[in-house]
Amino acid sequence: MKYWSETRRNCRHAEPLDCWREPVDQWLDYLDVIGRSRETQRTRWYQICEFSRFVGKGIPDVTEDDLVVCLARLNTESRRGMRSCIKTFYDWCIRHDLAEYNPAVGIPAVRTEIRGGLICPEDAVARGLSDQDEYASMAVMLGAFCGLRRIEMTRINLASDLEETPNGLELIIHGKGNRERKLPVPQRLAVKLSERPQGWLFPGDVHGHCGVDFVAKRIKKATGFPSHALRRRFATVAYYRSGCNIILVSKMLGHANIGTTMHYIGLVQDEMRNAIEATTRTDPTILLSPTAFRGSTDVFDVPYDLTTARIG
Repeated sequence: MKYWSETRRNCRHAEPLDCWREPVDQWLDYLDVIGRSRETQRTRWYQICEFSRFVGKGIPDVTEDDLVVCLARLNTESRRGMRSCIKTFYDWCIRHDLAEYNPAVGIPAVRTEIRGGLICPEDAVARGLSDQDEYASMAVMLGAFCGLRRIEMTRINLASDLEETPNGLELIIHGKGNRERKLPVPQRLAVKLSERPQGWLFPGDVHGHCGVDFVAKRIKKATGFPSHALRRRFATVAYYRSGCNIILVSKMLGHANIGTTMHYIGLVQDEMRNAIEATTRTDPTILLSPTAFRGSTDVFDVPYDLTTARIG
């Protein structure tokens, strides 16, 4: 049986039914071979184990109704993940003659729920940065200044993830799905990192790095907000201060598509009022201010005639 904590072996309560045990292990080996990240494997393990215990029957005996009852008790995101897990697992089972029928085939994919989220306010960020717990203040910096996910924070190894470049220090981020990206390290954070010993930035009690809960709890205690609120704060500030460059912000966050990034950026009410007031002008010409042209030393306004505007 596969375990997902090197220091916590007693997870009997999370294991699958005995008759599911061997197929689940073999399926996880398959996910590993096709390149699914360890975090994805861990998530799928918990999902398939939970499902097996819920239905309480063998793999070939599960019906669509069993899956519907299971999904009905979950929230939208959990339902989406569980349905995807079951479909993938049963596709594999059918290929290996462990089942003849996929109970998820007749259930449409669950649409992603568009949700709002908290944005950590600046006073809370300031409190977190001044926290006496060094791990807490470091985690707040990484979230507020670099937009890192909490699991990305735990994966930082100062011995291998910092690079000196002609433009300054860069941090290698080990993101979701085994995807890496590089981010410039702001000077304030660089100073703090230079004071830390080589090795894991957030070391574990026994070996390796700490778990995500270690970081999440310290951020919540220091700021009063969940760790992802810092990531939204970073996205919002970076978006407006970069001239509303959403492609840049998406790249820095490590998102696979810009649509996801849009859900991270808060709407600044002043910008909404300015936009509304701008529409009250009835002349056909608009002027773009010099700030719209990055890297130019010339000061000029560029006229655009709205009568020539076209869609497509």
